[in-house]
Amino acid sequence: MPETFREEQFLALAKARRLRPVGRNHIDRGMRRIASFFSEALGREAAARRHGLLQQVDPRARLLATLVFLVSVSLAPSLPALAAHLCLPLVALALSRIRPHEFLRAGFLVTLIFSLLIAAPATLNVFVEGRVVFPLLSREQEIRYGPYVIPRVIGISSEGLLTAGTLVLRILSSVAAVLWLTLTTRWMDLLRALRFLRLPPVFLQVVGMTVRYLYAFLRQSEEVHLGRKSRSICRRPIASEQAWVGSRIANAWERGLHLMGEIHDAMTARGFRGEARFPPGSPFGAPEWGLLVTLVVCCAGAHCV
Repeated sequence: MPETFREEQFLALAKARRLRPVGRNHIDRGMRRIASFFSEALGREAAARRHGLLQQVDPRARLLATLVFLVSVSLAPSLPALAAHLCLPLVALALSRIRPHEFLRAGFLVTLIFSLLIAAPATLNVFVEGRVVFPLLSREQEIRYGPYVIPRVIGISSEGLLTAGTLVLRILSSVAAVLWLTLTTRWMDLLRALRFLRLPPVFLQVVGMTVRYLYAFLRQSEEVHLGRKSRSICRRPIASEQAWVGSRIANAWERGLHLMGEIHDAMTARGFRGEARFPPGSPFGAPEWGLLVTLVVCCAGAHCV
């Protein structure tokens, strides 16, 4: 009772002085998204350590298999061939012990919705001429605007469905193939695998340092916001909030430059000369060659569907 009374007394006093107690706002929502980003990243690292089919194969073989699969998807000529290609990464992810919700939350669900929205206009005979199988709107006569013609009957055409289905299946197959690589491969292993493609060392170094700095920057932003919120009783005027955010941005920029200098000095002191050195990879064994041969055979069979 005393605690409840003091809380009511504080709220009444804050209302009398026109103060707003600290509550949830867009910054809190952003911080929650940052926290969810870290949890999802840790979940993907945990998924890459599971004892699944793809996790037991060398990351270089996984990367090479992904590239071969993407080339095969781009050359697939028909809907049945693309549907068969889409089944391959789904089966591989299931055998790799990747849960369906992890696969959907990693970007596949967003890709599905986005690709359907992009492909939807292509089903209309306004954009792709063809035989209407599902009429939506009927006019007395067609309308012409220069070289453009709006037909008398507007609806979904069979040719439009074929075009839209081809686009959606090609996008989903490609995204599923990329996800089978990222969900079963740790970040450092993926960087080592990219060296197998003879990419410039500077490119890999910049990518690796960028990802590490983003993690450090997001963690710092979360800690600064939580520290300030824990010391705040009421909201301050919007101008004061904007000034505080601007000062934190400047502080983050200054700390980033200082951190960059310290990392450069530390790497130089340890003998770094502009190229990250990784231990040499072992030659491909039976699991790696088995994965590549199985993938080539399955892709060839998908083209024959």
